[in-house]
Amino acid sequence: MIMPQDLRRKLKAAREKLGLSQSKFAAHIGVPPRTLQHWEQDRMTPDAFKLALLNEKLDRILAE
Repeated sequence: MIMPQDLRRKLKAAREKLGLSQSKFAAHIGVPPRTLQHWEQDRMTPDAFKLALLNEKLDRILAE
């Protein structure tokens, strides 16, 4: 399970792997661009349920 402090690193790695801007990556994972910006800047962390779903999506992207 992804820990909140690892979220920033994992989000950026997945976004760079796909070669997407923040806006396009936000749409890809189903969140508003501002939310992704806050997560990447450690300004906020998703709740436990969203964090678990996000972890699954990021693991799939990084495993490809």
